[in-house]
Amino acid sequence: MSGEYIVQRRMKQQKLRRKARRGSIALRRFYKFIRLLFILCILYSVYRLSILHYWYFPTDIYNNKSENRIEILGNNIVSNSKIISEMKKINLPKEPLYKINPSEIMHRLENLAPVKHAYIRRYWFPARLTIMIEEVTPAITIAPSETAPAVAAFALTGELIGREYLPLKTETGTVKVLSYGTKGDDYEKWDINKIKEIYEFSQVLENYSGEKIQYLDMRNPLEIYVLLHSLKLGSGGLQI
Repeated sequence: MSGEYIVQRRMKQQKLRRKARRGSIALRRFYKFIRLLFILCILYSVYRLSILHYWYFPTDIYNNKSENRIEILGNNIVSNSKIISEMKKINLPKEPLYKINPSEIMHRLENLAPVKHAYIRRYWFPARLTIMIEEVTPAITIAPSETAPAVAAFALTGELIGREYLPLKTETGTVKVLSYGTKGDDYEKWDINKIKEIYEFSQVLENYSGEKIQYLDMRNPLEIYVLLHSLKLGSGGLQI
């Protein structure tokens, strides 16, 4: 084997190695380019996703009935319209829902007399709220006469449920009390102790008589009447 052949063979091997290295370098650069392109696509997709309008409440959220973005559960006394009306008083920031603190909404709703607790669950995408209301239990309803509808109600915890929340969906289990709401008969001044005394008094009468009280007439503080199913009781001088 001549020396010239060996030299040519080595040169040929060197060319093949250089060509393989260039191919390997080009392939690595191509992979880096694809990786960079993939990362840029992900970043762009995240950016586009972050600015989608579905993260935000629509500007007409309280008026647009076609989009079910607010769900209200558990309210039997406070109407949906009353809850929405209270929410309208809050200026919601123009931010994605996940950045909005719902505590202000909960506090405002809990200021409504019938609302005991308000819970809010946020769903980020699409932006929507589920409002769960826990209400007080009405124990006494107030009416000016036997046939007149109730003008107010009380819970055993002392909350006065005003006319704007009436009529109640159900008055089962409540005691009907007749009161004009005038001087000497002003139910708006009754405190929690008064409410409990009236309710407990009615429960004792029902337990002893075995009959449901139709109403408790307290329009004359000096003469209280109780109408049961079969008779009417009067007690001069009895005060509750």
